[in-house]
Amino acid sequence: MGKKEKNLDENPIYNQVQTQALGLYLRQYETKEIADELEVNPRTVQQWISKFGWKKMRDDAPVELMLRQRIAYLLWIDRKHAEQLSELEMLLEQKHKRDEAAERKKRKASQSNGGNGTHRGRPNNKVKNDISGITAEMLAEFREKTFFQYQKDIREHKCNDSINEFRFYLKSRQIGLTYYFAFEAFEDAILNGDNQIFLSASRKQSEIFKNYIRRFALEIGDVELKGKDELWLSNGACLNFLSTNARTSQGFNGHLYFDEVFWIPKFQELDDFAGGMSIHAKYRTTYLSTPSTTAHEAYPKWSGPKELGIDITHKALKKGSMGADGIFRQIITIDDAIKGGANFFNMDKLRRKYPIKSIFDNLLRCVFLDDSASFFNITALLACKTNTSKWKDVHLEREHPAGDAEVLVGYDPRGGGQGEGADDAGLVVSLKPKKKGGVFRFLERIRLKGSSYEEQARAIKKITEKYNVVHLEMDVGGVGSAVAELVRKFYPSLKEVDYSPEVKRMMAYKAREIINAGRLQFGDDWDDVVHSFLMIRQHTTKASNQITMVSNRTKKGSHADLAWAAMHVLHWEPIDILNDNTTTISFS
Repeated sequence: MGKKEKNLDENPIYNQVQTQALGLYLRQYETKEIADELEVNPRTVQQWISKFGWKKMRDDAPVELMLRQRIAYLLWIDRKHAEQLSELEMLLEQKHKRDEAAERKKRKASQSNGGNGTHRGRPNNKVKNDISGITAEMLAEFREKTFFQYQKDIREHKCNDSINEFRFYLKSRQIGLTYYFAFEAFEDAILNGDNQIFLSASRKQSEIFKNYIRRFALEIGDVELKGKDELWLSNGACLNFLSTNARTSQGFNGHLYFDEVFWIPKFQELDDFAGGMSIHAKYRTTYLSTPSTTAHEAYPKWSGPKELGIDITHKALKKGSMGADGIFRQIITIDDAIKGGANFFNMDKLRRKYPIKSIFDNLLRCVFLDDSASFFNITALLACKTNTSKWKDVHLEREHPAGDAEVLVGYDPRGGGQGEGADDAGLVVSLKPKKKGGVFRFLERIRLKGSSYEEQARAIKKITEKYNVVHLEMDVGGVGSAVAELVRKFYPSLKEVDYSPEVKRMMAYKAREIINAGRLQFGDDWDDVVHSFLMIRQHTTKASNQITMVSNRTKKGSHADLAWAAMHVLHWEPIDILNDNTTTISFS
């Protein structure tokens, strides 16, 4: 037995392709249909059916237990990839169909026992998303045992009609506010029957809200909520989960939760549309976000009109304060969360992870970046965000996501050290533009922290095996030369760049030209790439008085590695490609 097969046997949770195959098999797909759908050998599918006993699962009653276990497992994954989301929807639909079939069988048997095809008494029709068994006491018990004091304080704000119409929370990363607000909306929908709307910076972020709510229903009331883009509860409340497309943000009404507003492109336009969804007097509007920069369109809403002189310092907003413009604001830093009971942080570890003060303060202490010094513009960067699920020629869940399509790879090997304080390396994969002056579409990004030269080279080799790489470029100055030496052994055509003030300046100018022209696209959840570009600024060297590009980098760490890796990708394109009409350019 091969090593791979042995590992599959030992793993109680099937790998990605097997799980998808099982889902199709449970839906009565034939072996050949499954093989064609997943692009695997039919014999392989048949081996899985035999090895894992799938036929018995499908034929026997215990399949119900298996379905429930798998659904529960998927619900507890916070950040699901597209394949897991698709599987969850399929399994919930399968469970719903089985429940309906069992109910029909039960009614038929009951009618037969009643004589002459009639049924004595009212049929026991199962109600979809029946939350009638979830009581206020059950919700209160869950709330008290689950949330920390700073989260409970926010619920008090929600219950205070004098301040709850417009709430704006500026928060540290990873303190559980998305989790809390999902519960707040779930509780309100059950107790009051009110509609709830979640508007997020990306489709994946809105799915996090939805999956939290499904988990609450399953854990508190043993209810499996069904629905794709919206969840209708048995009491008439509807929960909608939207991403930031202004054209689809109309026609809904309810309490509005506007998530990660400082990372949303065209915020003002979207806010104008979204405002109509909570226009009824009873509906609340809640904004929440980690900070980006003071140049973002949402910043004026946070800071308030200048003439009102609203104090937005942490000291003024630590406990929350009602502004003269009618918006209740609160800042919750990581320090506030820890004091409020959050016991899952290690500050020493976080300081080692983010040794640069400006980055640490931005991510964890709610301090905005001043992008006036940044070479790149946040508005242009946020405009690069797109819904990558609409790319029909890309399948990110597959072994070869882009098939035979040509891709470009950039690598910034800034590191090679070991341990917490080691500098990070970044890698970016992009589809090659289909035509002169076309769009670069980023497919994948990887950050390697504290990896040895050999580990970095192995990571790059895996990328060359995963994609049809026609351009691989990396910096070979300093520690990069050691990684490059290993990479050349399996990718001889590696393009090597030795950074100089002139080279770095030209790379940055080229990247900015492409970004400002709207010729770069990446996933709408790639905020780390936006942040990385914002860390780059112009600098005049002391020795030669030359203008170059630098990032907030120390010997301990960096946060601009992904931007430099991306610039190596964009550096593939000649600097004058859009202006030179006399030269024939070959992309082969």
